[in-house]
Amino acid sequence: MKKIRANSFVLERPGTTIRLAREFRFCYGVERAIDLDYAARKVFLEAQFCLVSEIIHNPLVNEHIAALGILNLLDESGRPKVEDLQPDDVVIVPAFGLEISLMEQIRQSGCRIVDTTCGDVMSVWRRVRKNAEEQVTSIIHDKAADEETRATVSRAIGDGAGHFLVVFDVEEAELVCERIRGGGNRAVFLEKFSGKYSEGFDPDIHLARIGVANQTTMFRAKTEAVQRLLPEAMLARDGHTKISGVSTRFAVPPRTTRML
Repeated sequence: MKKIRANSFVLERPGTTIRLAREFRFCYGVERAIDLDYAARKVFLEAQFCLVSEIIHNPLVNEHIAALGILNLLDESGRPKVEDLQPDDVVIVPAFGLEISLMEQIRQSGCRIVDTTCGDVMSVWRRVRKNAEEQVTSIIHDKAADEETRATVSRAIGDGAGHFLVVFDVEEAELVCERIRGGGNRAVFLEKFSGKYSEGFDPDIHLARIGVANQTTMFRAKTEAVQRLLPEAMLARDGHTKISGVSTRFAVPPRTTRML
């Protein structure tokens, strides 16, 4: 291993090239989540333990968790079946958190909750809630169907008046920038981002003031590329004088192990 690292992380042999990843381990949030699971299992020895999703997206770790007798409540649709939870059950909230409505449903069951939500994830939640309070639309660099995304967007609407738009990559961010500058077709834009924006979102209204947030496991360089594009589009539309006079927010996302 040391020899490969010393050789720019590459080992060459006839007919074979081995490339070693420069970074590989769990981030602190995942390590904390796993530790909490094992500790809680020791405390509540007789209780039925339930997961509302995979604790992390790692097959080996999830096999070990299942071996502890911890049940996964995900059904065939990919959504957790929480209707039958009992007060004596123990429910584990995964490192990437849960949607507000689902968390409330779990609380109403009266069961005990082990919340392993990562601090970096909650930092993003605070950011998008603040955006909603200030009527700033959250542009979220994320995968729209991801569990962490669903948890984040449920907070991005605040008390109901907030808005969000999810962009997956630089190409989608460039489409947003085009719309900010007044280009593109509104109907085509909304069709392109179908299922990726808040109810009532209007690009002609809700792209006036924007803030950037991200899924904490998206690569840092890609999030930063999105961040660079959006202010440039705002400046092209509003000019330096106007943009400096409004509270348009460009948030720096928290750093995690995978954000390289």
